[in-house]
Amino acid sequence: MNNEKGFSFVEMILTLSILFLVFGTLLPLANQMMFNLAEKKVALHVAIAKNQAATRIRKGDVSGEIFLENMPYSWHWSEPTLCVRYYFFEELKESCEMY
Repeated sequence: MNNEKGFSFVEMILTLSILFLVFGTLLPLANQMMFNLAEKKVALHVAIAKNQAATRIRKGDVSGEIFLENMPYSWHWSEPTLCVRYYFFEELKESCEMY
């Protein structure tokens, strides 16, 4: 209870433990949401790279590299497959589609 001296030690510990419990459960959720956002952002960049690669394939190019937000997205066309290589959390990944 609040008196002229302030809050008691038990009330302070109870309040802090509730705060730790709330933030302890929300941190993994926030981390997962940030990872999902990064995944979707990279998927959008891959789609942009494929779109730009398609316009360059029409001009006769078979490979190239595109930089989006200072990250390289290299693409290669070998009939009928278009592959885009990129880094996601320092791991090399590849997205290929047949056209």
